[in-house]
Amino acid sequence: MVLTHETRYVYPFHWDVVTRAFWNKYPNKRLAHVERVDVLDRQLDAQGRLVTTRLAKVTQTNVPQWVRSALSDSTYVFEETICDPQRKRLVLRSTNLSLRSVATVEETCVYSVHPDDEHKTLYEAEAKVTAFVPLVGRKLESFSASRGADTAAKGIRVVEEICNDIFQGTFQPAFCEAMRGAATASVAAHTTREMVIAGTQDADKP
Repeated sequence: MVLTHETRYVYPFHWDVVTRAFWNKYPNKRLAHVERVDVLDRQLDAQGRLVTTRLAKVTQTNVPQWVRSALSDSTYVFEETICDPQRKRLVLRSTNLSLRSVATVEETCVYSVHPDDEHKTLYEAEAKVTAFVPLVGRKLESFSASRGADTAAKGIRVVEEICNDIFQGTFQPAFCEAMRGAATASVAAHTTREMVIAGTQDADKP
């Protein structure tokens, strides 16, 4: 079973302002569950679009004990963002790298110019949750979808707050610490191991 959650919101700000706020979304005390977001790669493709891949470390907070039994305290999330300044369209696709044998969360978020008002930005998101845990699979899907909806709402508010600060000229960006040395090796080993496990299990599925 797959649970799908969709979100739609209109920001009363120009696309350029909203996407600037998007890039400065983390770190933020309102989104404390996201411990860090590190840029893995950033380049322009042949179409002049900015393609960025990032790795986020997410910590589970305020969750029931049965959820803690199924999930670890921290998970890693892989993101790919394609920002097209000509079409004024930003697409973010993300998926969990950790615990894929337990559950997968696939999310796509799109920021585009509102079709009826070029001074506003339309945000559309779709998240798909699939759990593979026996007995509590559906319960875990429902919890993850509900938690995801709450997190999405917080994220929207944070981006809008940053937009307001940018518009008023009071915005001061905060930057994540760059990933270095042993931390990079540790994360790479962890995520690779998880992906190998997930790939093996997927291959065993009929």
